[in-house]
Amino acid sequence: MTSIILQTFANSKDMGLAEMSQKGQEENVPLITDREESLKLGVSKRRWVILTISCVAIFLRGFNQSCYGPINSVFVKFLQIQPFQVDWFILTQSVVFLSMSLPMSWLTSRIGFRNSYLLMTSTLVIGFALTAVGSSMRTGYISIIVGQTIMGFSNIISWSIPPPTAAIWFPTVEVATAVALQVVGRGVGESVGSVLTPAIVNVRQSTDTIGFRLMWVFVAFTVIAALLTLTVFLFVTDAPPLPPSEAQAKALLEKAKTGDMQHITFAEALIRYKIVMKDLFTDPYFVAVWFIFGAVNPVLRNNSVLLSSILHTKFKNQTKLNSKAGLVLMGGWITYTIGGFIAGPLVTKTKKYKEIVLFSVFFECLTCLVILIGVHFSILLCVYIGVVAQGLFLGMANTSLFEILIEVTYPQPTMLVTMVNIIGMGIFRLIYPIVGRELLSNIGATASTAFPLALTFASSVIVLIMRPPYKRYNAELSETTKLVGESSDRT
Repeated sequence: MTSIILQTFANSKDMGLAEMSQKGQEENVPLITDREESLKLGVSKRRWVILTISCVAIFLRGFNQSCYGPINSVFVKFLQIQPFQVDWFILTQSVVFLSMSLPMSWLTSRIGFRNSYLLMTSTLVIGFALTAVGSSMRTGYISIIVGQTIMGFSNIISWSIPPPTAAIWFPTVEVATAVALQVVGRGVGESVGSVLTPAIVNVRQSTDTIGFRLMWVFVAFTVIAALLTLTVFLFVTDAPPLPPSEAQAKALLEKAKTGDMQHITFAEALIRYKIVMKDLFTDPYFVAVWFIFGAVNPVLRNNSVLLSSILHTKFKNQTKLNSKAGLVLMGGWITYTIGGFIAGPLVTKTKKYKEIVLFSVFFECLTCLVILIGVHFSILLCVYIGVVAQGLFLGMANTSLFEILIEVTYPQPTMLVTMVNIIGMGIFRLIYPIVGRELLSNIGATASTAFPLALTFASSVIVLIMRPPYKRYNAELSETTKLVGESSDRT
């Protein structure tokens, strides 16, 4: 998708950059008017509409990924299946992540930014609709699995859009905030999903009541996704007329030299992807960030899947554990939202990328330790505190890791870099619940909570010892210095 967006700016012989700049003046607020035409910049007002659409789509994804775990026991009763089969409502999406990320990257490169948004929202509609059908009948397990598979395609796009949407549509001073707001969208969705379904259904209800209520929940979200798709159709364009930052303008000019991704075959795209991936995986800083992001990101998601089962295993004398798990997960996703709000402006102001990542990942590791202690010694309050605090530091880690990912890989294609990164995340999102469920079933609840602790501790050590280069920041700084020098020469 990024390839098409880049080419929209940089690969048009008929229009030319001068004409693009003139068109940009009609819609954009100009930032620089005395530079050469090839680096003329502008900020489109349309960026806020696109950011809102992105946030709502991510909200819907967040809801869908958090609404099943807290009512695992309800689905077990209603669909007459085993707890691990409910886990596959989420794990199916991870399988799609792993198998389809690169083909989806090629597809979105061909169809462009606007059509990619349409694909993202329309697959949400289909996925929610099939889930609604499956939830309405006791033999609907396969329908739900198919719906979640289709959701997986939407997730690939919605997971990959925060960095490129921010970089392509927003000036440098707003990039971190734009990324943070999209992280917030996920947090709000996860919060709603964690608390809404346990409040609506429980194992004491009849199967008719459970089916009826679940069906209408997913029908409502199908309607929301359909309205979002209509909004995309009416308002989203492929790209702003002008690049919003010096770094983005440079990236566009550099990308123009490689040819137009819109017209290449899948085989040709694979060759290009292979070249970029070779560059990425021979860069130790990218490999480090790739591992850290994958190991850190799924921790709270893992709790969304397994926490209810862990509580039922360890705290058998407690009542209403599904509702309690939903409430504490809601608290975790609310603090996740707050963490994104904190990290975005903090990164923008300080540029302390590594320091913020280290702080976030280390304290996320500590929250895993708090949860383990709570489970091992049967201290329910300790578990609650750990989950809620975990959300705060995960929100900060996600936002700052997105930023440091862009820094260490600049000027590689942002969308492709993000796609490769989320493959790693998909691997870990698949591993976490499978390993956690296996440890829970065969060893115990404490062992299940030890796995996230080990991986976040390893991530903390890696962040501590690495010295990442800030390539995008240095490019912006170099351009600013050049502008100051030119201004001094003219005076």
